[in-house]
Amino acid sequence: MFCRFLVFLRYQIYYNYPLETYLEYPILIAQDGILLLFVFYYTGSIKQALPYIAIYSAGWHLLAIQKWIMDLAMNLCTFISASSKFAQLQSLWQTKNSGQVSALTWGLASFTCVTRIFTTLMTTNDLIVLVRFIVMLILNIWVTITVLQYRTKEKKT
Repeated sequence: MFCRFLVFLRYQIYYNYPLETYLEYPILIAQDGILLLFVFYYTGSIKQALPYIAIYSAGWHLLAIQKWIMDLAMNLCTFISASSKFAQLQSLWQTKNSGQVSALTWGLASFTCVTRIFTTLMTTNDLIVLVRFIVMLILNIWVTITVLQYRTKEKKT
């Protein structure tokens, strides 16, 4: 997730989009970074965080070298996000049980995509970003419906 946030933030900055379209991403990146540092610290491997910091810093600068690199990275992030949702769907189909998966969470993710589509249309009208959020909306709705379909009903005795 950290990489996707980083690519999306860099993409928005690269194209000089309004701050309102990406303001949450620096906060999410900082949150994930702090969480990762805590994980490294409490597992006793804080020195292993240095290569990750170097890779992310280099990636930040490499993304903006060429326009096609930036666009490719954004499209790859869409592909990776879609793949993770398909993996969730495959798991649900195999087990036929939604278990601990929250329909509310997936429903909120769908709502977020709708709002991001609306704001993208109103501010930047960027096709790559629109395609990303439309694909994510469709998959989030699909996961939500699948979770609701496989929800186990508790029997009252």
